[in-house]
Amino acid sequence: MTITRRSLVMAGLTVPFVAHAQTAWKPSQAIRLVVPFAPGTAMDPVARFVQDHFQKTLGVPLIIDNRPGAATLIGGMDVLRSPPDGHTLFMMANSFAANVTLRAEKTSTWPNAFQPVVMATIVPHVLTLAPGIAADFKGFVDYCKRPGNAAIYGSPGIGTSLHLGAEQFCQLSGIKATHVAYNGTAQLIQDIMSERVHFMFGNLPDVVQPAKEKHLVPVAVAAPRRVRDLPDVPTLGELGFPQVLSDSWFGVVVRAEVPEIARQTLERVWIEALTQAGIRQKLEGLGYEVLALPGAEFGATIQKYVRVYAEVIKTANIRVE
Repeated sequence: MTITRRSLVMAGLTVPFVAHAQTAWKPSQAIRLVVPFAPGTAMDPVARFVQDHFQKTLGVPLIIDNRPGAATLIGGMDVLRSPPDGHTLFMMANSFAANVTLRAEKTSTWPNAFQPVVMATIVPHVLTLAPGIAADFKGFVDYCKRPGNAAIYGSPGIGTSLHLGAEQFCQLSGIKATHVAYNGTAQLIQDIMSERVHFMFGNLPDVVQPAKEKHLVPVAVAAPRRVRDLPDVPTLGELGFPQVLSDSWFGVVVRAEVPEIARQTLERVWIEALTQAGIRQKLEGLGYEVLALPGAEFGATIQKYVRVYAEVIKTANIRVE
């Protein structure tokens, strides 16, 4: 199948011609996938489950190189110092789009420096309440807007997709709430259960079990449609807020100078791997929705998030040290 080139340039992100033909580029050495987070974090399954397919298809191993630190800057800079020959990939998340504004002095050129390969997976966020706040979305809004109430929401860090999604929702809904940043989600969830914090936007897999046990109250899902694990919870679109952009996605990019024939081959192999029934089932079992979108669509998605995050960050005057 051949997809004709679209005349689009997404904030400097290359929108390439995609040809799913026979492999025309062969790697001459192992392919290195730089993951800008520590081993064992949410990116790892997405990377590790495709390793066998890379070995079988391209004849070389896919080596996962975890380079955590500095809000993914360490990993990104490592890739930008690598030869632009297709042998180094960068797995990134929503933080890539947020950093363009939050850390502009170091990352404002990144949309021009990388070109997208594949948008791999996505996890929707769930607007989740402490048990004593409200039983549904309307009750939650009423609680937050009631005179004398001082709502507090938490996130696993400043500038994370969970923080920016919650902040955008507050801006659109008119809810006034104070943000508290945590180092991860474990303590945040405990504090919501004990009502020290009133609400959060949480990753779907983190919310499902506590919700079933009535320790947390999910009142809305930030997704285009309702999710299987919480079928009775409406989407934010159903509730009048379709603009809210709150989810966690993972994708792969390469340096902009990588030859297009190499980028096309890498795109094809990634999509083949992610759409295999066994790999898809494993990822879905962990709570991921497999997208396997080609680079052109991923480029458009990145541009959208860069634009929305910039508006949210500037409106809220969010800053990082």
